[in-house]
Amino acid sequence: MSSGLVPTVNVLGLSYADSSPAALKCFFHTQLTRGSTPMSVFTPNATIAAAAARDDALCSLLQRGELLLPDGRGVLLAARLAHTPLTTRLPGIEAGETVLSLCASLHLPVYFLGAAPGVARRAAERWKERLPTLPLAGWHHGYFSPEDNADILHDIRCAGARVVLVCLGFPAQEKWIAENAPSLPDVKLLMGLGGSFDVWAGDIRRAPRAWQRMGLEWLWRSMRKPARLRTLIPAIGYLRAAKRSARQKKPVKI
Repeated sequence: MSSGLVPTVNVLGLSYADSSPAALKCFFHTQLTRGSTPMSVFTPNATIAAAAARDDALCSLLQRGELLLPDGRGVLLAARLAHTPLTTRLPGIEAGETVLSLCASLHLPVYFLGAAPGVARRAAERWKERLPTLPLAGWHHGYFSPEDNADILHDIRCAGARVVLVCLGFPAQEKWIAENAPSLPDVKLLMGLGGSFDVWAGDIRRAPRAWQRMGLEWLWRSMRKPARLRTLIPAIGYLRAAKRSARQKKPVKI
């Protein structure tokens, strides 16, 4: 699914937003002030896109998002190899920060859902220190049972949340958003943001700006956590599939 209001580019079956950060901010502002139904925002990187290319169910799940942001240099490289280039990378964490700033200026309550116990609370409180006008609707960690879900939805509705940030990891966060958005009619945006809470809480440090500008944030994370290097294998397969897709002029399986 696509928002229809942001230009998109289809890369191996997924339609990514092809927008500048400034234009994306304007789009979010419009959704937050005029949107009449909840909008789901997903942020697939190359590893996630590779999983979707191999699994029709995961691909269909991501396609249920109204807005997909190309999170990671790998997606941009795949788009270029497939001869369907994207304008710029749109990291989910930065999109989330843009939305939080808008919520502070518009006085719209935000709910933080996910991560380990205590992390969502600390992330929310640090944002409140940074943006005193930001209304906090509440928070809940990501280690909850299906039986707890009804209580979480009740808390979100009672707190008047207009934005729900979800950090449960892929594909849990996308599934939660897709399944629960219909139960949250007053929410304007639901965003799947992976490990953003850990960064905002101060538990994990993002790569230095210079590394981000060079597209080497993945290398920075891998150096700090070598186990992440195994995610390069599916990402490389994804890039190869993009190149084959360009030759065949259609999406191909990895």
